[in-house]
Amino acid sequence: MQIKYEVPSTINEPKRRSFLSWVDSKIQIILLLPAIFLMMVVFLYPILYTIYLSLHDWTFLTLKNPPFVGMQNILNVFQDAGFYKSMLLTGIYVGAGVLIQFILGLTLALAVNRITVGHGLFTTLLVFPMMVTPVVVGLIWKFIMDYNFGILNYALTLIGLEKVSMLTSSTLALPSTIMVDVWQWTGFMFIIFLAGIKSLPDEPFEAAQMDGASVWQTLWNVTIPLLKPVIIVALVMRIAGSIKVFDQIFVLTGGGPGTSTETVSILLHRKAFADFNFGYASAVAIVLTIIVGILCWFAIRALYSEK
Repeated sequence: MQIKYEVPSTINEPKRRSFLSWVDSKIQIILLLPAIFLMMVVFLYPILYTIYLSLHDWTFLTLKNPPFVGMQNILNVFQDAGFYKSMLLTGIYVGAGVLIQFILGLTLALAVNRITVGHGLFTTLLVFPMMVTPVVVGLIWKFIMDYNFGILNYALTLIGLEKVSMLTSSTLALPSTIMVDVWQWTGFMFIIFLAGIKSLPDEPFEAAQMDGASVWQTLWNVTIPLLKPVIIVALVMRIAGSIKVFDQIFVLTGGGPGTSTETVSILLHRKAFADFNFGYASAVAIVLTIIVGILCWFAIRALYSEK
C-alpha cells in the first residue's frame, strides 16, 4: 500500500507574508507617533518659538502686542559692542579651559593607564567633580574663594601672603571661573581618553618599542594619531558645553565685576530677565546656536575624514 503525502499549497504564502509585513510596518509607525510628538514638543517647539520671538520687538512694554521687526534684532546683535565683548570672553573661557582640560586629562589618563595599584580610587576621585551639578560647584567654590572667610585666602595668610580678591577683581574673576571649570570637567576628558587608550591595539606600541622610540616620540607619533577620533569627540563635547555654560558663572560672579565675566549666556540672561528685551535675547540665542552648529559641523567633518 502506497502512502500519499499531501503537500500544502504555497501559492498564497507570499501574499499573506507581504500583508503581515505591511501591517507590521504600520504598527511600528503608530507606536513611534507618541515619541515623535514628544520630540516635536520638547525640541522643535522651543526652537520655533525662539525664532518667532527674535522676529518681534518683544519687551516688557510690548508684551501683549509685540510689533514685527523682521531681522532687525539679528542686525542689532552684530552691531552691539557688548555682544562682541561677550564673544571674546566666551572664546577665552572656552579656549583656555578646554586646552587645560585636554592637557591634564590626557596626562592623567596616560599616567593612570600605567599604574596597577589604586586605579579605581584615582578614577573615582577624578570623575567625581563632574557628577556634581554646576550650581553646587559654583556655591562650593564661591565659599572657598571668598575674600573674608574663604579657605584659600586663609591659607595665603598662614604662609604670610596677602588676601586676594579672586571673584571681585576684574583681572582675576575670569581666570577664577576658568579654574573652577577645569576642576569640574577635567575628569570628563580623563575618562574618555582612558577608555580610548585602553582600546588601542598593542602592535603599534610594540613596533615603536622595537625601533627604540622614546616616550615622547611614542606619544606624538603613535598614541595621539591613534587617539585622534577620540580627541575630536572629547573636544567637541567640551567646547559645546563650555560655550553654553551659564549657571556656574552666574553663581560665582553673576557676570561681574562689571562685565568682566559676562559670557554670551550671561549676556543673553541679562538681556532677557534684567532688561526684559526678549526679542533681542532670542536673537542672541539664535546666533549662538548657529555658531555652535558651525563648530560641530567642522568637528564632525574632521571626524569622518579620519575614517
